[in-house]
Amino acid sequence: MTKNDIKFIQSLKQTKFRKENKMFVVEGNKLVSELLASNFNVDNILVTETWLEKYPEMAASLKSYEIVNSKQMEQMSSMVTPPGIIATAQTPSYKINPKDAENEFILALDGINDPGNLGTMIRTADWFGINKIVCSIDCADVWQAKTIQSTMGSIFRIQIVETDLKEFLYKVNAPVYGALMEGENIFTKKIENKNGIIIIGSESHGIRKDVLPLVTSPIHIPRRKGSQTESLNASVAAAIIMAEICRTRE
Repeated sequence: MTKNDIKFIQSLKQTKFRKENKMFVVEGNKLVSELLASNFNVDNILVTETWLEKYPEMAASLKSYEIVNSKQMEQMSSMVTPPGIIATAQTPSYKINPKDAENEFILALDGINDPGNLGTMIRTADWFGINKIVCSIDCADVWQAKTIQSTMGSIFRIQIVETDLKEFLYKVNAPVYGALMEGENIFTKKIENKNGIIIIGSESHGIRKDVLPLVTSPIHIPRRKGSQTESLNASVAAAIIMAEICRTRE
């Protein structure tokens, strides 16, 4: 492990270099295990001697790895307390066609800039069997550390693309459900289709004005009478909507 090797992995903490090199970093036993169980192309696995002593069974399952010292691990890690195992992998390239919405539900995220919320939505989509997510260009980077950590491994099972959301939705020939304050009550609305797009906007701006005309079915999570809360967390709202839509789907 040379200084240049360390600098390269450190550079992957930045979106610019992740995109240039089409690579990202995964940390910790859980996420590295999920990565290895996926179809992703793994470039390298780095571990410390302490980690090897603590997790001999997992170490034995690894086809190959490189041993680094604790200082090197600290330099490469994005975590306050480095987990002792880091993997680098190639960023996948997916293609999601607007026509896919004619056969399944697709989650569309408009301006979700908090990586924790983004990761939670990916994890929730995985829970409810939604396998494709379309992100607007200004969403948080899917492959940054905080997003990946928040998915708890679901990111390795979901197809995710970044695209011009307006242009994508314009080509969709299926119901487009949009979470809006003035939409129809999600708990009483009859959702007969088993396909379509579910759009979630950011907490601060909601679904943007240029995307709103493309929403064919506005939906709303009713607030209890007397509640003074202005809005729900975006990932919580997404979970409620996905749960209700998938309940009616089943």
